[in-house]
Amino acid sequence: MRLLRRLALPALLLLAPALLAAAPDPLAWPTPTNEMRPWTRWWWLGNAVDQPDLTRELTQFQAAGLGGVEICPIYGAHGSENKFIPFLSPEWLALLAHTTTEAQRLDLGVDLTTGTGWPPGGPFVSAADASTGIILKRFEVAGGGRLADALPAGRVQCVLAVSDQNEKVDLTTQVHDGQLDWTAPAGTWRLYVAVESGPVQKVKRAAPGGEGDVLDPFSPRAMGDYLGVFDRAFAGYQGLPPRAQFIDSYEYYGADWTPDFFKEFAARRGYDLRQELPALLGDGPADTVARVKYDYRATAASLHSAYTRVWTDWAHRHGSLTRLQAHGSPTDLVDVYADADIPETEIFGSLADSTVVMNKMSSSAAHLKGGRLASAESFTWLNEPFQATLSQVKQAADYLFLTGVNLIVYQGIPYSPAEAPWPGWQFYAAVNFGPDGGLWRDLPEFNAYATRCQSLLQAGAPANDVLLYFPIHDVWQAPAGMLIPLTVHEVRQTLGNQPFYATAATLWDHGFGYDIVTDHFLGVAKAGDHAVTVDGNRWKVVLVPAAHLMPVATLRQLIELARGGATILVQGELPADVPGLKELEDRRTQFKEALAALNLVPTADAGVERAAVGEGAILVGADPLALLHAAGVAGEPCTALGLRFVRRAEPDGYTYFLANRGAQPVDGWVAFATPAQAAAILDPMYPDRAGLAAVRPAPGGFEAYLQLAPGESRLLRTFDHPVTAPAWPYRETAGGAQPVTGTWHVQFVDGGPVLPAAYDTPQLASWTTRDDPELKRFAGTASYTIAFDRPAGAADDWLLDLGAVDVSARVKLNGHEIDAFWSAPYRAPVGRWLQPGRNTLEVEVTNLAANRIRDLDVRQVKWKYFYDINVVGRNYRPLDASQWPLFDSGLLGPVTLTPLKALTP
Repeated sequence: MRLLRRLALPALLLLAPALLAAAPDPLAWPTPTNEMRPWTRWWWLGNAVDQPDLTRELTQFQAAGLGGVEICPIYGAHGSENKFIPFLSPEWLALLAHTTTEAQRLDLGVDLTTGTGWPPGGPFVSAADASTGIILKRFEVAGGGRLADALPAGRVQCVLAVSDQNEKVDLTTQVHDGQLDWTAPAGTWRLYVAVESGPVQKVKRAAPGGEGDVLDPFSPRAMGDYLGVFDRAFAGYQGLPPRAQFIDSYEYYGADWTPDFFKEFAARRGYDLRQELPALLGDGPADTVARVKYDYRATAASLHSAYTRVWTDWAHRHGSLTRLQAHGSPTDLVDVYADADIPETEIFGSLADSTVVMNKMSSSAAHLKGGRLASAESFTWLNEPFQATLSQVKQAADYLFLTGVNLIVYQGIPYSPAEAPWPGWQFYAAVNFGPDGGLWRDLPEFNAYATRCQSLLQAGAPANDVLLYFPIHDVWQAPAGMLIPLTVHEVRQTLGNQPFYATAATLWDHGFGYDIVTDHFLGVAKAGDHAVTVDGNRWKVVLVPAAHLMPVATLRQLIELARGGATILVQGELPADVPGLKELEDRRTQFKEALAALNLVPTADAGVERAAVGEGAILVGADPLALLHAAGVAGEPCTALGLRFVRRAEPDGYTYFLANRGAQPVDGWVAFATPAQAAAILDPMYPDRAGLAAVRPAPGGFEAYLQLAPGESRLLRTFDHPVTAPAWPYRETAGGAQPVTGTWHVQFVDGGPVLPAAYDTPQLASWTTRDDPELKRFAGTASYTIAFDRPAGAADDWLLDLGAVDVSARVKLNGHEIDAFWSAPYRAPVGRWLQPGRNTLEVEVTNLAANRIRDLDVRQVKWKYFYDINVVGRNYRPLDASQWPLFDSGLLGPVTLTPLKALTP
């Protein structure tokens, strides 16, 4: 712009053609990088890998459209013990170097699990660094008596005697060889005992050389010791560093202590937890018990965060990023996600809206720290083994994109040597996305779809309007239990009774984009231009759901943000108290003084009060929607039609990813809450199907005419200036569907165990219904070919609908390949390829591998020959596919052509 201001008008006129030529194509997809493509977890079973097969599989991955791999060594296959390679051995490191070199040649990325299986641990973890638990016991001792019971086995942390007069005596030093040497003085005494027990867990699914104790998740020192093992092993490493180190979801079972906990607690909370041991066991006033439990949980959370930062700092020193799954940890999740470079969530079977809030915590962390990527372990247990379809995979991917994820990581692909008989080596949990998993033939089509989506979802900046405060203090200050893990699939049990959870659902259902913010990120937020910014990203308001507890520092910061021009929304009433025990009355006084400065007065919006603070305001009311309306924040109206969205900001407009998750088609004008002069529709199912949308102004934004069937998705790119490009091809039906009739020739072209005999049929049905026994166990691809006459009548276009397909298809019409038949709905416009007279339609249909797996178990063929858990179903019981029904396979139809005419909205 500075250059343009300095140019004279004649020079500008001379430059105009070049400037116009340089304008980006509004209908073009970005050139994909490997980070825009889906990645996969790559299980190295037993580390029994070799260079030729590593290169072979990487080449297959690249050809299929994957962008990278995450290496996770795990347990091996029976019968391959002579090929097991110990983790971190020189031979293993040489194979890693080969992998990173070959991956670079193929433009693939490589991440590496910091350990084997999960959680981090192994034979090099000493007892001092291993995860531990705390055993808490109470005993009654009468005056003049001694403890008759033995102390629990383990390392005694504290023995506190409390009399009926509340006299406290620390007896820890009077324990010798597990026995308490103490005679109770007069009165009645209660002994409170804390004994550390451990190690409490072995590494799950460990690879050879990785078996051993799990690392202490609350000890930064232990993490440092653990990483020292990697430093020594990698000292002579000659290969390229991984793009990122990875740690899987928090599954440190039984770990709720660390040897230095009392010391760390005192440093962070300001008092001696040993003196409050009765409250930790639940004795005493309920409020005191809850506050001590709060301080215990807050200390554990801060220790785990410090543990994670040691790992991230180490990775950075060695030229790598970190990728982390924080869910499951007993922490303020967004903060711990943000301790890594790439926060990663997961889906575990469910695509229900009830888990959205948990999935959004990782993307919120990415947005708050200014990160570009938010990844997801994708499709774990989407269905039973070998039963997931690409249609289900697409719906799951769309769900993840809607939660802010922009990098899919498959769970996963097991390394399998070329000589392994079908179905090759297996990881215990579905979905197997590898060459023998049943989805491989058409997986490149899904990869291309996901790449197009991710290329735009990784661009620009997040454009959510609301920072939704997470009142973790109301969760932690509870008298029952010890640590409170926050898992994705149990979110309703842990957060379902919290107002935060209901408010998040309200925002989602009414079209308000939000990110979840913690005390830490509020503490670094800035106000300006009537908005809140954190690390360069911008939100219109902060919304505090009904919260009873809040730290003084957070309340003061909210007031300061308002003073700087921000709008703060408080649902229900203003917070009433502070969490924790230390200096409680002093902090309560400070809290009340801060609240007293707020003068709430009624507003024109019913049920909303307002306190003017500097250039901004704090609004208080029971209804979050009323609060948002009073603040001038509008939701996206498209959600009322069944559309869900995620929105990104670009310098000249916005990008919307839209998915129809409703049961009805959308065909009409759809309102949006952002301004636009033009909008482009891009269909990620078709690389060349794009055009300018019909748009018109609307109050508070604009409207675009959209057509989406249930399950379909679009990218909508809006512009704050006019753009020139071809129009989107709107169509409407011009008559009824006309069946494609004749004789279908069915030829089996790929798969096994053998290719069944070809057949002809005038009536489409599952090939499993025929008499040929080979068809009932076949997994692979059949080609359906039919010659038919072009339907009578004129039409601007024709819609080919395959009807029911089990489970994915490729289509050629008169020799022209047509995209987008790999997922339901199996239809696409084909008019440009229809010719007068006779036409030839070829449909290649690939079924699931399930029927072939079923046949193996019916015949009791040994294909499940792996250590550890072997192969299981979703119920985690040994898989027996012999009880499965036969799955429909092939082209079931009916296949129709429907005339379409151009629609002018």
